[in-house]
Amino acid sequence: MRFESVRAIYDYGIKNGKMCFITGDYGHTKTEEFRSDFGDRYFNGGMSEQNIIGMSAGMAISGLRVATYSIVPFITLRCFEQIKIDVCEQNADVLIIGGGGGLAYGGAGATHYSIEEIAALSALPRMKIVSPADPREAYELTSQLLELGGPAYIRIGSGREDDLPVDKYNVKLGKAAVLKEGGDAVIFSYGTIIKEALKTSEMLKERGIDLGVVNVHTIKPLDKDTIVKESRGKRAVFVLEEHNVIGGLGSMISSLLLEGGLTPEIFKIFGVEDTWPKKIGSQKYLREELGISGNKISQKIDNLLR
Repeated sequence: MRFESVRAIYDYGIKNGKMCFITGDYGHTKTEEFRSDFGDRYFNGGMSEQNIIGMSAGMAISGLRVATYSIVPFITLRCFEQIKIDVCEQNADVLIIGGGGGLAYGGAGATHYSIEEIAALSALPRMKIVSPADPREAYELTSQLLELGGPAYIRIGSGREDDLPVDKYNVKLGKAAVLKEGGDAVIFSYGTIIKEALKTSEMLKERGIDLGVVNVHTIKPLDKDTIVKESRGKRAVFVLEEHNVIGGLGSMISSLLLEGGLTPEIFKIFGVEDTWPKKIGSQKYLREELGISGNKISQKIDNLLR
């Protein structure tokens, strides 16, 4: 996924000579290609994220286009004030790419978990937030954000994630994608954990429960129309996210439905509970331990509906 996101920046840099790329001492083969071919537009700011965001904003205000790329907790929360004042308040053309969203770097411990940044960044006016589910979405959404301009944050995975096991669909910024229709209930999700939502749907199908799956890759601005449409008439509405249950997509959807007068019999957010995760391990292990794997969620939904 990270390769495709950077490839989109590279491709945009071919046609736009003002496209610049700044890393926080974080790279791979695709970032090296950008440096090799556009060396005067490539900068490594080192482990100084607050400075990098200020630098990115200054370059953007000077007429350049800037994408900056580092590990999620460091390029978002460590420099939150700079994002707020230098980027969003100035409406600067800065795309922030956060690698290792959610629990992707779980083996590195709590310093590398990113389960709060969507709540923080979504409160900033002008900030757009997307979280692609697979490499194809990463390329398409990165490209569209660059074309649109303005402050934006894209939350990606950490490596070579597989494409979603569904038929290809149109990836459009600001438009949620219905991956599977369901008559009994619906689950909204985003990012790489949406594969667990698809697993949940398949497991529940064997138990006679028809669960729809909607990919809300654009978290801000939220596709309110699709969310309301897919929730209407459902007995239960669920949200699955690799994020704190407070302040993420679940909080946004619950507010949206309540304000619109939609009150399903059951509404439940599956995410990281409001506590400090104490365990360290792979993303797969942590999802299971924290109860947000397809196996655990299918059991919980089955119990709720029965």
